[in-house]
Amino acid sequence: MKTAQHRLVGYDRESDLEMFEVTIPQHSFGEVSTVVPFDDDDPEAIGCYELTKVQAHQIASIVHKTLPTGLDFFLEAYAP
Repeated sequence: MKTAQHRLVGYDRESDLEMFEVTIPQHSFGEVSTVVPFDDDDPEAIGCYELTKVQAHQIASIVHKTLPTGLDFFLEAYAP
């Protein structure tokens, strides 16, 4: 069974349209999981987690990306 993949997603605050997306490499997910406190009943982090600005920037730094401004960011899981 394959585990979920994860991505950092940014949505426009006005339209709720997805404006930014970056896949989190599997080898970086351990470090990302130290930034986001996942729910106890979600050990594989398959839920959608709204991120603070600090969390979003920390994750972007882990994956070597620069975030655009003016978006709301989430950590989302998806099936590979």
